[in-house]
Amino acid sequence: MDFKIVTKNGESVISADIKNLMVVGFSGKDVEKTMEHIHELEKEGVKCPSEVPVPYQCDPQIVTRKESIDVIGPKTSGEAEYLILCHEGKFYIGIGSDHTDREMEAVSIHKSKQVCLKPCSMEFWDYEEVKDHLPQLRLISTQVVDGKEIDYQNGVAGDLLPFDVIIEKVQKEVPLEDCLIYTGTVPLLNGFRFGEQFSARLVDDQLGRELSLTYKIHVIDEH
Repeated sequence: MDFKIVTKNGESVISADIKNLMVVGFSGKDVEKTMEHIHELEKEGVKCPSEVPVPYQCDPQIVTRKESIDVIGPKTSGEAEYLILCHEGKFYIGIGSDHTDREMEAVSIHKSKQVCLKPCSMEFWDYEEVKDHLPQLRLISTQVVDGKEIDYQNGVAGDLLPFDVIIEKVQKEVPLEDCLIYTGTVPLLNGFRFGEQFSARLVDDQLGRELSLTYKIHVIDEH
């Protein structure tokens, strides 16, 4: 898969054969609040982990740049997440969506991570250019629901566990080289919504730039 690396000095393209895809769940910086959320999910019948965060390993083939994804059933939704690409000893930062089947989530969180395609940006930043202000990077998402665009998420990377903690957790599970990491998401503004289009942005106010992606969701009728 090709990635366009956008830096302050220009652009370049790297090719990385993604060998491991890790989707980190329950990665909120406030562990106490995260555990409260886990207890809420457990009341809804979702089987949750006893320790957080949890890196879920998935098949790299589900990473996509398609403008439209197909899902089965109406209860799926995206999550704005900053991505970490590890390649040739360097780190790069992108934007992606951990699109998840919410009904499957009640059966198995791990399976729910696997059954939907995972949209990923083409453009990534050099981690070295953002590491000093990474917690201030803004994660924003919107959805089109019943033809109307609504605000869905608005947070910062600092709402999540620190970069080094995420890397350390993933490194215990798989080799870092050619690994793509979905780092977790920020809180929803008004609960789950299931729309026909999802957009996510990673905004760097300090350097005056942003990464973005938008995709449509096509629901396949269940039989």
